[in-house]
Amino acid sequence: MTVALRRAGAGDVATIAALHTVSWRTAYVGILDPDYLAGPIEADRQAVWAERLAMPRNDLVVLLAETADGTGDARAVGFVCVMPDADPPWGSLVDNLHTHPAHRGGGIGETLLRAAAATVTGGLHLWVYDANIGARRFYSRLGGKEVETEPSDMPASLGKPLHRVHWPDASALVMPPPA
Repeated sequence: MTVALRRAGAGDVATIAALHTVSWRTAYVGILDPDYLAGPIEADRQAVWAERLAMPRNDLVVLLAETADGTGDARAVGFVCVMPDADPPWGSLVDNLHTHPAHRGGGIGETLLRAAAATVTGGLHLWVYDANIGARRFYSRLGGKEVETEPSDMPASLGKPLHRVHWPDASALVMPPPA
């Protein structure tokens, strides 16, 4: 499968919100409040992405991964959102990295993370829920180190623990290591 990446814009709000929703509904079962996952998540993600993508910003890079569906139409299969230089000690923040559940394990997440790393300099970090074992293994495999743990402040998480995963040098992620 060939995946093309492109910068997301205001016309991608509904697509990214839908990807974000389906990703959270599958990956965060048992982590986020089931009532939130069953209902208000859709409107919440739509509002977040409408605000973020309303106009071009220097403090936000959103990349959308798409595949061709045979008819020539692109189909969104994942996205990453990085906030350059978000936290001076830790560097740029990967605020979101999501792959459609039907495409998890196919390398799209890695492609997106490496592409996001190429847009920044210095360190890179993200937060991952303690219970999200698959994501924690994924980040570890790519060289990320869990450096601290804090309770989540997202109301729907009910204070579940998050780990900060850090790469001191984002450029280490840009190219995969030689086989």
